[in-house]
Amino acid sequence: LQLSEMSSFPMISIADATAKVLEIAQMLEPVSLPLSSLVGAVLAEDVLAQESVPAVPTSIMDGYAVVSSDGPGEYKLCGHARAGDSSELNVTPGTVAYITTGSPIPNGADAVVMIEDTSRSGDLVQIKTKATARQHIREIGSDMEKSQVVLRAG
Repeated sequence: LQLSEMSSFPMISIADATAKVLEIAQMLEPVSLPLSSLVGAVLAEDVLAQESVPAVPTSIMDGYAVVSSDGPGEYKLCGHARAGDSSELNVTPGTVAYITTGSPIPNGADAVVMIEDTSRSGDLVQIKTKATARQHIREIGSDMEKSQVVLRAG
């Protein structure tokens, strides 16, 4: 650089320059914006989960909801549980319910046996493996717990 191109202001470090800017910068008041206007915006406060996800125990496999203490054997089909269904289905010892991935676990069931470990003939289902309690079940809050920070301020 030629002398004529140099600034008449003294050079300072980046840390000093940052400190000076932060000294005089003023915090803006938070504003509420529609979701469509948030690109480039900065959160003024943490966003917390309003509820646990999932809110109820759900199946992570297609298969049969079972009472794990029943063990392998042949059981009566008592119904079907599908994601989005709101029906109250009850599994009791000696019965099983067909269940799809994401479906709420029926009352009374404590495990899911995947479809590959079963066979079905009409209303009778052969469970070919021993299930363990909570097997293939996504527990309440396993993705996100109520009041957990979802997005941090800043």
